[in-house]
Amino acid sequence: MARSRHAYRGDLAYIHDVGYGYFATGAAPWLLALFQRNQIERGLVVDLGCGSGIWAQALGAAGYDVLGFDISPAMIALARKRAPKAEFRCESFLDVRLPPCAAVTAMGEILNYQFDERNNFQHLARLFRRIHDALPPGGLFVFDGAEPGRVPGGYRERNAAGADWACLSNSTEDQKQRTLTRDITTFRKVEKLYRRNHEVHRLRLFDREQVADELRKIGFRVRVIRGYGELRFPVGYVGFVARKA
Repeated sequence: MARSRHAYRGDLAYIHDVGYGYFATGAAPWLLALFQRNQIERGLVVDLGCGSGIWAQALGAAGYDVLGFDISPAMIALARKRAPKAEFRCESFLDVRLPPCAAVTAMGEILNYQFDERNNFQHLARLFRRIHDALPPGGLFVFDGAEPGRVPGGYRERNAAGADWACLSNSTEDQKQRTLTRDITTFRKVEKLYRRNHEVHRLRLFDREQVADELRKIGFRVRVIRGYGELRFPVGYVGFVARKA
């Protein structure tokens, strides 16, 4: 059962957009160049976990059609404002019906998240097969995710703030269960006061070899990457470029 009510509600969606949108912004130039190198110069790109639409906006400006999915209604609302010509749907990535498309992307640990409690490796493998079926020969599936070691030492505190917001995050990694839990408290300025909100995000960590092997078994040619060009991944983070043979 998808738990979208716990997924990036209004204040955290806003904070993620204005305070952490650098990830999608930084990845976009490298991804567009990757598409060009693989002769994907136009067509439909499906973006799983589209967030506030930063990548969708870049795709539209480059001449691609975009279909974005996100489990968060607040994120979808932001994306529709940012990229009004794109199509967006509020759905779990496990439920999406993929139309024929030139490429599929999922950036920002999207496939790790447990907002949909059904998310496990078996369901991911089924998603990989549906993506393979939707792509033409030479089509690309590009995604990233968290793996063991994402939280060095098992516990980390991170705080950040902007002109009208603050975000306090505690991350805990369970190495035996291969899970990561983020306890997030946000403060967003509303008129003269700050509104407090709280969310807990749970992620299941990837086994990169298992993921790569499954993709190859389905029929992808797989390359493991350490970043999107100049945007380098932190420790415990891995990316995949999967090309349909």
